[in-house]
Amino acid sequence: MTLRNRWRLALGPVLLLLLLPLLLAAAPAAPVPAEAAARAWMSSPPADLAARLEREPALVPQALGALGQALDSGDTQSRHDVGEYLVALSRERAKALAGRAAWSPADVRALVTLDLVIPGRFVADAAFRARVLALLPRDLDPAAPPRLRDDLLLELNQVPGIDFAASEAVESAWGAAPRKSAERRVAYAPGLRFDDEAERALTASIYSLPSAFFDAAAVDAFLSAVRQAAPRRTLIVLTDLPLHRALESRAPALGVHLLETYGRPYSPWPRDPFSLVRSPAGGLVVLLRPNLQPGREEDAHLGPELVQNLPDEIDRAWGRVTWTEAPVPFHNGQVLPVKDAAWITLHTLEPRILARLGLSRVPVETFATAAGIDRYLAAARAAADELSALYGRPVRFVHPLPESGAPLDGRVALMRRLGGGAGYDLDSLVTFLPAASGKPTALVADLAAGRKLLAVLPAAEQSALRAGYGLAPEGAALASALAAAQETPRATALAGFLDLIAEHLAADGLRVLRLPLVRLPFALLSDPAGLPEGAADPGADREFLLTWNNVVAETRDGQVRAEGFSSLLPGGDAAARAAFAAAGAHLDLFPPLVRSIVLNGGYRCASAHVRAAG
Repeated sequence: MTLRNRWRLALGPVLLLLLLPLLLAAAPAAPVPAEAAARAWMSSPPADLAARLEREPALVPQALGALGQALDSGDTQSRHDVGEYLVALSRERAKALAGRAAWSPADVRALVTLDLVIPGRFVADAAFRARVLALLPRDLDPAAPPRLRDDLLLELNQVPGIDFAASEAVESAWGAAPRKSAERRVAYAPGLRFDDEAERALTASIYSLPSAFFDAAAVDAFLSAVRQAAPRRTLIVLTDLPLHRALESRAPALGVHLLETYGRPYSPWPRDPFSLVRSPAGGLVVLLRPNLQPGREEDAHLGPELVQNLPDEIDRAWGRVTWTEAPVPFHNGQVLPVKDAAWITLHTLEPRILARLGLSRVPVETFATAAGIDRYLAAARAAADELSALYGRPVRFVHPLPESGAPLDGRVALMRRLGGGAGYDLDSLVTFLPAASGKPTALVADLAAGRKLLAVLPAAEQSALRAGYGLAPEGAALASALAAAQETPRATALAGFLDLIAEHLAADGLRVLRLPLVRLPFALLSDPAGLPEGAADPGADREFLLTWNNVVAETRDGQVRAEGFSSLLPGGDAAARAAFAAAGAHLDLFPPLVRSIVLNGGYRCASAHVRAAG
């Protein structure tokens, strides 16, 4: 499992920490019944109480405590009256803020406090939360200034208990989204068409670029390069409020559509959680996978987020986009669809194999026996059949599988060799390109080529590599550490797996070319913040890859071309361009989104694409 599959998004400052005085808010000190206390506060017009609570913030816990308790009233009319008053109270406070030239973060937090009524109870008490969520969509006039609305939504989306469904209901009611994704969900039906990896032109590219990962300068440089390489392509960026505001003045010049996510903790890797497929009628369908990645559970909503926020003109052009959920697990970083096959590895099927066998981990200890190998491979073949039905084409393995009945020693050795690919996504290791005539080409990563690249690395390139990725050693110490990282047992096992793939694909009739692959250990990072615990321990031998695979290919105007991230190693970039040219393809390399690469998310991982209908 790659680091990008395990990475957990670090949230910004949690709103609740700013609201501690309200967490245990109670009714007034005197033993006054809740409804009577609420009526006392409601005797003031909402505008007057809103102004008073702003002037006298010490009264907020008392007033909202009483009103919140009254929401529990057994009397339907009382609950209704209190709810309407709370809505009016929030609206009046928002109206006052909207009338000012500017407002502060503290003003926004105070308004969110009114919206949540009793923040601590909102988080802890599901029944109370449901009552407050029923009010939230009316807490702001849709005519309120968009900037105030966006500030409020950003704060609300940091509150535990406000999930995607709740956020979507509020965004829709406040005029922040063109539609509700829930209204576009359809039942899964067979016959959805997955595009191949290269034989149609890219008409749209979709990126997820959260400000927790990237700054505006890096994103601007990246998008500018994409736009230069693809002048006619639709570019869509899902991003949060800080980066949205930093880019909004540049968006028209770049021809980029910025879709606001209001701080929901999405990763920057839209390739994994959903596929963009075609219905039998030709309309675009966002196909979600049912299997969540640990630490990236929120990415399950990234597809619906896209459906919710697509501009109307794009939604119409794409045939009124719908979404559905696949019946079986998939991971697009582990599947490479071409015209007549979907290429996978045994590791692609691991989640489904384990589910079929009722196991929580791969039973490596059983691979020393024929029965253990047979049992695992039988589950793999069944899982491959399911994946074949989903992708609408035969599934093919990029490597051999142990043959039943063959000598046990050879089968055990092959299973061990296959184990060298565990923890790596296929798209970082192999690229398939079509051929105008003759054999299609497989570009397979090669650690030996990476070692050669490092052996002749000029001092200036080594310095650029160190600066670009934040590596701690310098000079000879860095060169020595890099060379050693290509020779560890883990590296040797990976090299054997890659050579096995190259041999198998060549025997299968493909033209095989090799691309350099370089391992950069996490232990060399000067700042390992954001990595899983222990990942940067030298004894763990964990790494991120500089790979010239992990690209996206297309055929545009009769020319096969590919695009990916530059590695910040000019020698490696040049070698990759030469290899792609030998395969009959042009390679564009864009300024890298470094944080994505460090977390093992190359360009293919960091992008989703719509291809020309056909």
